[in-house]
This record gives sequence, C-alpha cells and structure tokens, in this order.
Amino acid sequence: MTVTVQKWGNSLGVRIPKSVAQRAKLNKGSQVEVAVEGNRIVLKPVEVPSLRELLAQIKPASRPQLVDWGMPLGKEAW
Repeated sequence: MTVTVQKWGNSLGVRIPKSVAQRAKLNKGSQVEVAVEGNRIVLKPVEVPSLRELLAQIKPASRPQLVDWGMPLGKEAW
C-alpha cells in the first residue's frame, strides 16, 4: 500500500489507512513510538499501563497513612 507524505505545519506526516490501523490495533489518541531503522521509519504502539497496574507498583512504604478527619460538618458529598 502506498501513501503520500504531506506537510502539516513544520512537520511531515502520513495518514494511516483504516485497514492498517485496525490490524495494528491503533485508535484515535493511540500513542506510538517513532524510530528510524536504517532507511525505514518504524511506528511501534506504546503500551500504556492501566491505573490498576500503576497502583500495584506503589511500595507499601510510599503509601500515605489514612487520616480521620471526623464527621462531616457541612454539605460534603461523602
């Protein structure tokens, strides 16, 4: 498949055809790493960890202690 390089502002870009994006599991907003390997431009999807995965990496010593602020006094949502 051939696509045309376009000028966008001070940069160059190409549109990724829908069929290629689907095969690579890319969606609007997906992050990709751009690398040059020899004379090739390579796009690699960036795996963004979930919030659960990020929270699992917090060491117990780094977790804040819970603070009891007492009973609600006003119109708190809790």
